[in-house]
Amino acid sequence: MHQKFWLAALVAAVFASPVSALAQDELRVVEPFQLQRLDTQTGGFQLRANGVTETLVQTNPEAAVLPALAERWETSENGLKWTFYLRPDVTFHDGTAMTPEAVAASFKALLPSGNLIKNAKITDVVSGDGTVTFTLEQPFAPFLAYLLDPAVPVLAPSSFGQGGDVIGIVSTGPYRTESAELPQGLNLVRHDAYWGEVAKIERVRVDGVPNPETRVNIALAGEGDLVLEIPTTAVSRIDRSGETSIVKAPVPRVVMMMLNVKKPQFADVDVRRALSLAVNREAIARTIMGNAELAAAQYFPPAMKGWHFADFKPQNFNLAEANRILDELGWVRGADGIREKDGIKFAGMMRTFPQRAYLPVIAEALQAQLREIGFDLSIQVGESSLIPEAQNDGTLELGLGIRTMIYQVPDPVARLTTDFASDAPSTDATGATGWKSEAMRQAVAAYNRTSDPAERLPLQRQMAEILHDELPVIPITFTDEKYAISERLEGFVADPVMQTRPLNHLSFKE
Repeated sequence: MHQKFWLAALVAAVFASPVSALAQDELRVVEPFQLQRLDTQTGGFQLRANGVTETLVQTNPEAAVLPALAERWETSENGLKWTFYLRPDVTFHDGTAMTPEAVAASFKALLPSGNLIKNAKITDVVSGDGTVTFTLEQPFAPFLAYLLDPAVPVLAPSSFGQGGDVIGIVSTGPYRTESAELPQGLNLVRHDAYWGEVAKIERVRVDGVPNPETRVNIALAGEGDLVLEIPTTAVSRIDRSGETSIVKAPVPRVVMMMLNVKKPQFADVDVRRALSLAVNREAIARTIMGNAELAAAQYFPPAMKGWHFADFKPQNFNLAEANRILDELGWVRGADGIREKDGIKFAGMMRTFPQRAYLPVIAEALQAQLREIGFDLSIQVGESSLIPEAQNDGTLELGLGIRTMIYQVPDPVARLTTDFASDAPSTDATGATGWKSEAMRQAVAAYNRTSDPAERLPLQRQMAEILHDELPVIPITFTDEKYAISERLEGFVADPVMQTRPLNHLSFKE
């Protein structure tokens, strides 16, 4: 990694980014990812999080699925048909009525470009008298959760061109898009005819600022009302500034080291176990994340009841055991301290990205820690899209990324399906690279067939146990979310399942 060049680029980005004075009547949200296109497939989460788009259901802080644009629903006895009774008198942002025909047409247009919802295998969507009915290819118990795929919201007919392509985002949320200055930001205006709680603040400016130090400077200058993804190292500075305060919230997210198990140095599960034992998770969590309790001894965090298991053998730091395993497997140290076996160097290049400020720092910590067992880790920091590209073409050796377990769909099995039980190429950095488990695929399929929590629990344990034992990815640390909140703002409550930022609940202090 060219460290001097990287630092120079970082400094340049800090001073090049636009910083504007806060408008008295405008809420300014600063988030880490830029909206490249005004569409739902790539920008669906940002549009939903900022109150523009909605779908038939929503979630509460416990990830339970609740009514939204649909007041209620029912399922056929064979589980193949789901009928949703639409909320009456809902108005799109363009003033037209949300009719069953419009809802069905929206789903038909967007389903082909959906992300996670494809797993539900919807074969048809039809409108009825105040209803919309979905027909599935096979019973799919978590269907409600998959309806929250942000790539498939309910859009008005005016959102689509003659060929069915999305030409605008006209939905039903508490805010509507007024203009877009991509990739920098969005200008939103209150939707006065909103069916729910009408927003208290009339205008919102959403800025995508990938550089973490730039976001910190915005918070320190008091030029953002809600600034997301504040690095741990900046928390005390911001708290002392008097302009903003820090709100911390746990999130269901893991920082993980992805390994291409088709590479000879990672093919043996015992090698992967040795690499895991060489990671001092507590040191990383304490010094980089600011909380030793975030150390990730298994894939799912403790707060995820039914997915985290206290009786799993923890991945404790143990250099002696890691070196013993590698010695027994025949990985021999050379004069430079790096191991080798059968002409294969015990080494690899790790890709990561800078939008999450802690990732490059964790990569450097791993570089030092893994050298203690004779592994030569090099690091490349670049665009996050380079990781899935390398996964898909087979060139990835290692990746350091994050996984938010219920980021788009409030059921962890959605992520487990795409990451560990699918052969489909991905535009997102998935968990498994070159790894397959028939047992995992069967557990996912069985989970999808049943809605009984008692029947699901052993399947959840089985899925978590497979990841723990086979280590297709190595969990490093869990994370929390740190928000900088301006002194003039009130009413902010972090969503622990990260489905939305309820901007319509916010107000300015009198």
